[in-house]
Amino acid sequence: MKALLHSLRHGGARRFWAPLAALLIRLGGPRFAAWLSFQSVDWGDLQHGRAILCLSRESFIKDIAELRKRSAWDYPMVMGGFTRFQMAWFPESMQIQTFYQKEMPAHPEAVARSAAYARALIARVQRRCPVRAVLSANFDYWQDSGFKQACRELGLPFLVLSREHPIIPRICIDVVQWYHRAAYRFDGTAIAVAGPSTRQVLLEAGVLSRSDQVEITGLPRYDAWREVDTSRPLADRPLVTLLTFTEGYLADASFREVLRLFCQAAHRHAGQGVEFVVKSKDAHDTALVRSLMGPEGLAVARCTHELPLFEVLPRSRLVINYNSLSLVEAVMAHAQALVPAWGECQATGPEAMYPADEPAVTRVLRFARSPAELSETIAQAVRGEIEPVPDAGQREFLSRYLYLPDAGSCSEAFDAFLARHVRPLR
Repeated sequence: MKALLHSLRHGGARRFWAPLAALLIRLGGPRFAAWLSFQSVDWGDLQHGRAILCLSRESFIKDIAELRKRSAWDYPMVMGGFTRFQMAWFPESMQIQTFYQKEMPAHPEAVARSAAYARALIARVQRRCPVRAVLSANFDYWQDSGFKQACRELGLPFLVLSREHPIIPRICIDVVQWYHRAAYRFDGTAIAVAGPSTRQVLLEAGVLSRSDQVEITGLPRYDAWREVDTSRPLADRPLVTLLTFTEGYLADASFREVLRLFCQAAHRHAGQGVEFVVKSKDAHDTALVRSLMGPEGLAVARCTHELPLFEVLPRSRLVINYNSLSLVEAVMAHAQALVPAWGECQATGPEAMYPADEPAVTRVLRFARSPAELSETIAQAVRGEIEPVPDAGQREFLSRYLYLPDAGSCSEAFDAFLARHVRPLR
């Protein structure tokens, strides 16, 4: 059944699945929807006898993968249906992140159906393993409203391991204003966040009943770097890497210019023993970037989303990126990280994630103030003249952006978070 549903969602019949699923849900109701979602559950290794039921999201899956390796809990994950199926009873006005909450009083039947769906799904999972809490990747998804109500009815905590981590000052201000406009209030149990900036945003936004509802645990996905060999000398690494910053980074035009310069450098340095790689985010991003590169660019540089950062970054002597936490991972991999700092790419001010006027940043990162400087830095990297990331100040730089425990792991910190919010078995 799971293979059949996967084929319907992702195979050749996927264009028929959306209307078919909507019809089936309207006919079968919430319990049938729960049965369909149950077929998609990725169980992992059920070995601890206590489960945190997770609702799948991109990038959140990476956190769960690490927790399954390192945590003292089981993490079955619902992989499909909890968005699409619920569209059958949620009006469009309620299918808006954060702002759905204002619409709930006007649509009690939709909320009741969502809660019935969540209760039925939890009950099915309970038959295989004891569910102790429900875990989501964000605290304000409209799709989770029924799960929050079901958890209250069943006496289960509704917890969040927030995959969103606003750092850029302008974005932090925008996020606070977003929640103020929505008058949103978190109606779950507690939220675990990646670092201090997210905790501060939530407190300033006024979405919590109590300040102890948000805790800093870090993101378990970064625990994976503990097992990655990053010792290869820069001059022996075969890659020069551009990480895409195509959409949502406040620098779309500058990315196109950086991509053009990168492809020109790849052509200029062809045959010199270094491969040029454009690491995209997903299939959509890959298609977009490949269209920008054109046949000439693709002839000299590879563009792919399929290589994991854990493979690309430790093999990169130089990593180019802007306003993304992926540069923090580049530093973890001991690659030299280069930030474009002209045009739309701001090196200082409220739109800069990595301010070039702060010594804690400039001790670790390099900044290209012009196209010529970017091209020259790439040439230095190809010649093996790039300097390794200095150890001094690296910890200070990393802790500026993420919580990384001095002892133990983020997974262990999240285990402690669970211990505080999940009642022990009687």
